[in-house]
Amino acid sequence: MTTKILMTGISGLVGRWTAAALTRDGATIVAPLRNAHERSADLSAWIADHGGDVDQLIFVEGDLAKENFLDQEPLRENLKDVTHVYSFAAAMDWGLPTKLAKRVNATAVHELLEWAKAQGALQRFVHISGYLVTSPCHREAINFYPAALAKSTSSPKKHLRRLYKRVGAYEASKIEADFLVRRAAVDGLPTTILNPATVIGASDTGEAHQVFGIEGLIDGLKRGTLSAVPGTPQAWTPLVTIDYVAAFAAKVPMQEAEQSTDYVLLNQGTPTLKNMVGIIAEELNLKAPGKHVPVWALRALLKGGLERRLGTPAETLAFINDYRFDTSTAEAAAVRAGIAQADIETALRKTLQFIEGVVPSRVAA
Repeated sequence: MTTKILMTGISGLVGRWTAAALTRDGATIVAPLRNAHERSADLSAWIADHGGDVDQLIFVEGDLAKENFLDQEPLRENLKDVTHVYSFAAAMDWGLPTKLAKRVNATAVHELLEWAKAQGALQRFVHISGYLVTSPCHREAINFYPAALAKSTSSPKKHLRRLYKRVGAYEASKIEADFLVRRAAVDGLPTTILNPATVIGASDTGEAHQVFGIEGLIDGLKRGTLSAVPGTPQAWTPLVTIDYVAAFAAKVPMQEAEQSTDYVLLNQGTPTLKNMVGIIAEELNLKAPGKHVPVWALRALLKGGLERRLGTPAETLAFINDYRFDTSTAEAAAVRAGIAQADIETALRKTLQFIEGVVPSRVAA
């Protein structure tokens, strides 16, 4: 049977790398894209340069920021015989307006899920979530439990309102989408949730046109505002390379037998935040800070007025913590699929060397 995929977010970091891998394996991809007539040629060229088969790509005009985006033509007429949905789109930035974040990151996913549930032959719905919500400690800290709520018959509205008050719009909207996918799985939709850590460049070249997650550290060192390392000596921001995420996304969901699967994609060899800052400073020929500042103290300072002055949003601090994550299920699946992780410190250095020559874009499409 021909594999035909509806993929949102193809122009983003994970989307384009995964599209190259999927089309190389023979899958056809229908990809909604804003201003498709202007952007599709460059994106096709990039995918071809990275081993993809552009003859397998169908770009159509589509904007997830618009209500009922699946009803837009000519997108709707290209949805016949779709076998898989890859929900990879996200509005990614700190300080996002809640309305925009919720529309693109949650409501559009809800529309995708409702459409997917109505397709009798759909084999799997694959969704990019985030690693942080997989931590029991973090779920307790924000008092939101997506898996438990998905199994509940009660309305989620009260829980969601509280969630958006506790965390930033980006994180809240991504967690809401995670909950929506889990509820669809309870309803019987075959799903795979991928929870990647901070994604950096390819392990061999360092290539990444987006570095959402470490750009604040780079900027802070360059501007001289990162005078102390946030968190404890054990704190980290786990990393994973884009080629590993793309290979996993292209291979593992296609081999699934279970109704619902959930994978945490990160490299357990990620250095502590202090050591990571040291590596970044070394590559930039800058001095690394030697002291630590507690996250709670830094958060208070940022919310007290330093946020704008330092250019460091307080919501970024949630991603600096001492949590550890269970990657055993993902590692076993990767072995079965023949996918291996590279040395993450080497990959980080290559990423830094790459982006020093290329100015990355921060906002995914």
